[in-house]
Amino acid sequence: MTSNLVYIANGGGGPCGITVAELDYDNATLRPVQHVSEISECHYLNLHPNGKFLVATTMDDDVRVLSFAIDPGNGRLRLINSQPAAGTSPAYVVVDDSEKNVLMVNYIVGKTRGNIRVYPINSDGLIGANTEMIEHDGNSVNPERQEVSHPHMIVTTPDNRFAVVPDLGTDKVYLYALDTARGKLSLARTLDLPAGAGPRHVAFHPSLPLMYVINELDSTLATFIYDRDDTWTTGPILTTLPAGYQQPTARPNTTADVHVHPNGKYLYGSNRGHDSIVIYSLDADGMPRCLANESTRGAWPRAFMIDPRGEYLVIGNRHTDNAAVFSIDAAAGLLTFRSSLALSAPIAFKMRA
Repeated sequence: MTSNLVYIANGGGGPCGITVAELDYDNATLRPVQHVSEISECHYLNLHPNGKFLVATTMDDDVRVLSFAIDPGNGRLRLINSQPAAGTSPAYVVVDDSEKNVLMVNYIVGKTRGNIRVYPINSDGLIGANTEMIEHDGNSVNPERQEVSHPHMIVTTPDNRFAVVPDLGTDKVYLYALDTARGKLSLARTLDLPAGAGPRHVAFHPSLPLMYVINELDSTLATFIYDRDDTWTTGPILTTLPAGYQQPTARPNTTADVHVHPNGKYLYGSNRGHDSIVIYSLDADGMPRCLANESTRGAWPRAFMIDPRGEYLVIGNRHTDNAAVFSIDAAAGLLTFRSSLALSAPIAFKMRA
């Protein structure tokens, strides 16, 4: 049997924490092999670049960022240590490619604006006290969702020179020069999105100088082109919803996650409300064109992952407590539903390369 392990954040409602599951490539199924229950409501998780550790955020007590060792034999997790996250809704965490820093964002702190935090991490996986904390000023046109700054993700550019932070509350993407040795960030520039867009997550093309931004509040995908001189140009902005779809007034669609297929030919994004994965083809220049929307076989799909081989897409339906597995047609980009696993509020997925 060919398989690989998937690390899944359980965000609340039932058994919380982290689920380690085995993805069976032959049968397209997920099978749980470990449940990490000593932490509560894991809101995000990510693998260390060396594959030996996993970092995560939890809602325990004062809200924390944690480090786990990954058993080299069976892939199971063992808690190493944690540090205060200084927020109330930790939305994203990642280790930069220098392997020296943990970067995280809090979507909100109580009823005030969120923040960005940086922590050192050593070669044994221990996270140290934070070295940087940044807050953004500003708001935008949606009085309920954009009353203050809401950073929703932090990820480094492919060359690890910049940390990229889409801020849903200010309709901007912030680019920070990353000093990996000191664990410090300095603002290099901002990229503007249309008023009310609500940028949430970004993804980079695997071989072209392109960044894709999925906008939560207006259900769109924006493309940015950049060059070696750090000049950024706005490309097309496309809807994530099918033609003719009528947004309900009570609970309109919001997007969540975005990923590019490893072959660089397709891009996928999640729709919550329409409960679908939008599928785009990418032309030779990386420009997107909508192909289709595929039902996620559940409600309120948040995060998803594409396995490193590009064969499967796994998505979590938060409100129906299930993770759905789809096979990917690498020639056409389309998805075929294969199986579903009952899981409590699956909201983030990562797989070892």
